[in-house]
Amino acid sequence: MYSNARRCFLNKYEFGRALCTFRRVRGMKDLYGEVMDIQEFVSQTFQSIVTRYGFQKMQTPVLEYTNLYMRSLGADSDIVNKEMYTFQDKSGDSVSLRPEGTASVIRALKDGNLVSKLPRKVFYDGKMYRYERPQRGRFREFQQFGVEYVGCRSPSVDVEVIVMADRCLRALDVRERTELHINTLGDAESRIRYKEALREYFSTRIRLLSSESQLRFERGNLLRILDSKNDQDQDLIQCAPSFGQYLSCVASERFEGVQSGLQELGIDFVHNTRLVRGLDYYCDTVFEFVEDDPSSHVKMALLAGGCYENLMESVGGSKLICIGWAAGIDRLCLLNKLRPSSPTSLFIIPLPSTTRNLFPKAFEIAEKLRETGLIVHLSHGKGQLKKQIKTADRLECDYTIFLGDQEFEAAQVRVKNMQSGEQQTIAWSQLDQVYSQLAQPKR
Repeated sequence: MYSNARRCFLNKYEFGRALCTFRRVRGMKDLYGEVMDIQEFVSQTFQSIVTRYGFQKMQTPVLEYTNLYMRSLGADSDIVNKEMYTFQDKSGDSVSLRPEGTASVIRALKDGNLVSKLPRKVFYDGKMYRYERPQRGRFREFQQFGVEYVGCRSPSVDVEVIVMADRCLRALDVRERTELHINTLGDAESRIRYKEALREYFSTRIRLLSSESQLRFERGNLLRILDSKNDQDQDLIQCAPSFGQYLSCVASERFEGVQSGLQELGIDFVHNTRLVRGLDYYCDTVFEFVEDDPSSHVKMALLAGGCYENLMESVGGSKLICIGWAAGIDRLCLLNKLRPSSPTSLFIIPLPSTTRNLFPKAFEIAEKLRETGLIVHLSHGKGQLKKQIKTADRLECDYTIFLGDQEFEAAQVRVKNMQSGEQQTIAWSQLDQVYSQLAQPKR
């Protein structure tokens, strides 16, 4: 049994801890109002485009068994070792919040026996979680929109998937503020030769590398050294062997087909020989649409992806060539200047009456307006009319509708344009005609 003093201390301690939990967790975001509207607008814009390419939506759990990511992303990868939210559930199983979407999609396709008929073209849109240092465009909870083209080896598929990404960015009017970087990680034969060349190169310079890159070297994660952003590593990376010298003929021809296909379609790109992407499962074509802002020291990757062929095998299936990309919705919202159009909104005020209850009629009018697609707020207050009109202003309503005894007797409503201040009376019998005019989206 605890003493009274001990119990008092514990109560204060628990109370202090409880107060801390009332704050938003660092790196997470609350979304509301215009911010939420913009994020949904970006996602819906992408969805409207990828569905025209034949992609169908897939939804996977936010929680997966940890071994899915250890096998697909690599047990020595930075994501698995440092960034995943991993814990044991009540059954003692190790589970993790998904840090990316591709592994879950491939697992779901295998689980659902959806790879018997190929190709499969799917897209997803959801929350991902990584324990990273929060900064511009980087959060611990973030929204990703991604696509996966499963089961086709042709380089023309790579071209189509990259072009689709280009169209998505153009639809948001951000493509001109990005630069497309592409590279190839070759086939298995090419990567074995190149990793051996990197091992030989870095082994004689190991002490000059940053501590993080030294750890990657020890783990055999040699390609990830080329992705280092540490200033200490940059000179060594620039002088490192180039992948092009170690490409097999097959891998080289495939990448040539991708480049020529993009050129023929007028897609500008930069061949970035140091682009390796951050996940272990990539092969052949990899690409990033990077923020093109000279004033920014760290360029954000807004949309990135590439080919992979061993991921299905890692979840118990057969080797299968795929290509996909994922876009950071939070990052795109930072650059996106377009705003979604919104329906006209109205505020209905039943005026005070000593002879009848005007609320049922006001409610009837509100429901008819809502059925036509209008946003309708109904005043439930009985305060001063001036305060109710201020509420309509605060809600940014386009029109205010007044219904009083005089309007009721004449079977009319009085409509005020909140921007111009003009007012007009409209008969109930004519409301259907007016509804369709007011329902046009604002621009």
